[in-house]
Amino acid sequence: MIPLTREAITSLLATNDMAVGRALLVINANQTFDEQASEQTTHHNGRGFRPCHAHLGTSMANFFQMRGYLSPKQIAYWRKRDVTGTMRIALYWKQLVAAAKIKQQKATV
Repeated sequence: MIPLTREAITSLLATNDMAVGRALLVINANQTFDEQASEQTTHHNGRGFRPCHAHLGTSMANFFQMRGYLSPKQIAYWRKRDVTGTMRIALYWKQLVAAAKIKQQKATV
């Protein structure tokens, strides 16, 4: 079992293509229904995609859900690092850790 820490999640996202796709599904599920439909972030509630990632994030989450994979170009987009060295997908680590903890709790019940 993977430890539920920022470092562990970030490492998994950097090395596992399926983890990136599953992460997009989790983040997209955190969007409100109207945000998912419009592919925009309208509620600034700290959940779901940031406004700059809402359109592509929703689109790629839907692509992954339908096809079960992301293209190399899509993976590269989410793994691109900013000036601080943080991958785009890793910006959402708190949401991913929270979802993993909930999943882990359900599995132990």
